[in-house]
Amino acid sequence: MPQGTSLRVDLRASLDGARWLPWIVGVPSGTVAGFPVAAQRVQYRLTLMGDVGLSPVVRSVTLAPTSAPATYEAAAADPYAVAPTFRIRATRQGMIGGRTANGFVIPPHARFVSLPCWCALSSKGGDEYKVRITYRGRSTVVPVYDVGPYSARDDYWNIQRAGYPDLERGWPMDHAAYYEGYNGKQADKGYVRFPSAMDVGDGAWIDDLGIVGDQAEVEVTMLWMGADPADGAPQRDPNLPEQVVDELGGDFWHSSPDIGVSAVGCGYGRHAYQAKTVSDPNQSKLVTRWQPNLPTAGDYDLYVHVPICPSKRAITSAARYVIQHRDGAVEVAVDQSSQTGWVHLGRFPFAAGGDGFIQLGDLAGDAGATVWFDQAKWVR
Repeated sequence: MPQGTSLRVDLRASLDGARWLPWIVGVPSGTVAGFPVAAQRVQYRLTLMGDVGLSPVVRSVTLAPTSAPATYEAAAADPYAVAPTFRIRATRQGMIGGRTANGFVIPPHARFVSLPCWCALSSKGGDEYKVRITYRGRSTVVPVYDVGPYSARDDYWNIQRAGYPDLERGWPMDHAAYYEGYNGKQADKGYVRFPSAMDVGDGAWIDDLGIVGDQAEVEVTMLWMGADPADGAPQRDPNLPEQVVDELGGDFWHSSPDIGVSAVGCGYGRHAYQAKTVSDPNQSKLVTRWQPNLPTAGDYDLYVHVPICPSKRAITSAARYVIQHRDGAVEVAVDQSSQTGWVHLGRFPFAAGGDGFIQLGDLAGDAGATVWFDQAKWVR
């Protein structure tokens, strides 16, 4: 390795050669890597960084099985997992004719994304790591072909973050820098002029999602981490006493593609929705439902999370939650201006399956106020 050059070695594993664990990035020589599932295939990826006429030289790479304790661990796989969804700020990438981190030359109308971590980079022409992007009722699935825009180590989608572990899950480093002054508003690649946790190719941005402009707030689902919530009700672990429904997940339904204003950086999991209330049923335009696929029948305590978030309007004192349970329906009024955090709606019987739900809309006992939509949970 001549002076001024560098070399990075990454590892990943697979049982079938089709579904791969995320890359373990930057492992030194002699590393013992551990994988949470049985693996029949292991791949390495070498990244050589140099200059004109100056490069590292690789003569051999050896991988060998061992029973020694792991010094580096791959992310765990959950057979019951639903791919997590996050609400983030994103930007249009463009750069036609440019080259991505995996060697892809960007054509017009390209369909791919850039995420800020080498751990989720697909091979050139491959789709091992894909995302679903949703914007105002329109959705598209594209592979991850590039790394950025502001960082190369911000795995904000992981529960145990390797990069920036002091930030909570789902809150990108550049968002923290822009909105909260984190790290002096500096990211790996310089000053954060505007928040963007994902770049999107023109084909997905313009043709598929119909976004006007170069910046937008979108929902992104990390499909390599579990089942696509768009495929229907997810499988649940019957041994878990608590079933959580996130407003960005597949168990949350809303009647309008443009549900309302998102509060990014506020609410449980750094996100919540808000809408303006009406008191006349004829003026109501929005109905939402938290509707899980419960694995077992039983009595459940129901909770909804009411965030404390800034709003230009007063917070509603008469949000109308409707609970559809095994034996009928009941309405519970919640004063969201004073009842915040996890609010207990009551204990109700539910059958197994997806027939039961909590419903909330913009119809409330007071008009012109703000009503919040955040997480809900069923506790057996």
